[in-house]
Amino acid sequence: MNEVKPPTPAQICVSEIIGTWALTFFGPASVITLISVLGGGPAALFGIGATFGFIIMIMIYALGHISGTHINPSVTVGLAAAGRFPWKLVGPYIVAQCIGALIAGLCLYGFFPEVGKAVYFGSTLPNPELGITDGAAVVIEIVLTFWLVFTIMGTAVDKRAPPGWAGFAIGFIVACDIWAGGPLTGASLNFARSLGPAIAAAFVGDFLPLAKLWIYAIGPIIGGVLGGVIYEYVFKPAK
Repeated sequence: MNEVKPPTPAQICVSEIIGTWALTFFGPASVITLISVLGGGPAALFGIGATFGFIIMIMIYALGHISGTHINPSVTVGLAAAGRFPWKLVGPYIVAQCIGALIAGLCLYGFFPEVGKAVYFGSTLPNPELGITDGAAVVIEIVLTFWLVFTIMGTAVDKRAPPGWAGFAIGFIVACDIWAGGPLTGASLNFARSLGPAIAAAFVGDFLPLAKLWIYAIGPIIGGVLGGVIYEYVFKPAK
């Protein structure tokens, strides 16, 4: 029998680039298509949440055996804080994720140079019409990301979990987060997801999403750490 070799560092980095590219392209593209092109409506939020959930689920099953499909700095830092991922790899993973986000931003700009402007190419922003201040947005992102990383710990990390269901569960918690928090903050949960569309918007002179990126760095990272650490120390999953 041929020995199964573990992924090389290059393969792992490329996996994170491609996975983040897919997430940060298809998710925001659904925002542009469903709102700017098709006019929105009550079903738009459901479609956006489903798109994000499905693409994450697909990438987990396609690339999880290569890099773990973090495709999100909050997941990487949260798992490291819980002692489930080496800190020495946090930097390379986040760099790869940001590269994937940059590629996605270029694709969003190239695919939707005009219709993308109306929704900042699918960027995440606090919704002032619902009274969401920047500070409130940070807190909302902390809570939403907590549920994401808590679910990852319980379904993908904990060896006691039923095998084969992690992608399904993680995709659906992302969809639920978007259905609940999308109208409030965009429900980013992920700095890289926010970075890609912000770059696309900057190409057409809209810098508001870039100015608000700090919200989607601070909130999701804190939420990811809380989700990972609380699961690890409360439920004590097997190593």
